[in-house]
Amino acid sequence: MTDPRMLLLWDSPNIDMVLGQLILRRKPTGRERPRIDALRGWLRERADETGDREGERPKVEASVFANVTERTFNGVVGWAEVVRQQGFRMFLKPKSRDDSDVDDDILDLIAERHREGGLREAILMSHDGMAFVEAAKTLIADGVRVTALVFPEHAHQLCQVDGIEVFDLEDIPGLFESPLPRLTFQSLPTEGRWLEPIGEI
Repeated sequence: MTDPRMLLLWDSPNIDMVLGQLILRRKPTGRERPRIDALRGWLRERADETGDREGERPKVEASVFANVTERTFNGVVGWAEVVRQQGFRMFLKPKSRDDSDVDDDILDLIAERHREGGLREAILMSHDGMAFVEAAKTLIADGVRVTALVFPEHAHQLCQVDGIEVFDLEDIPGLFESPLPRLTFQSLPTEGRWLEPIGEI
């Protein structure tokens, strides 16, 4: 019998894109990106809770997927060392053209672990519903727990799939060093809120 497994799939290009283009409106700094140690702690707690509930703690496999160019390679390799020291695997793929992303590589790992058996939960850290909705539905139909670890206001397709547990990235203690400037309907105060201009007149 295959040992139970919990699988985290971090789509780093997608998280960076949403964080930079849709939330910060600029390239995030290292201090504004998710903290690996905080995510590691959350994964350990989640695995412990699963073990308490199901009688056996799943092995956690955490994988980070990233695109690199020749210009960004050295910086990403430095970050990869930090990631790996925290127990995460790292998949680096050269970005040779605009459409050479890591979606298919993430889907391949999901399919491989699903075939092997023992997969209890897949935690998808990506907002790309177009790429991952069908895979999520397949897992759910086969009894695998699927969690979307996202900014929900930017993950509409995934959030609408029956059976996906949606978890807000900012609800992970310490994942971000300071609150992000997110704009959601729920965040609007009853007295209203000014939005300052981004450009100049």
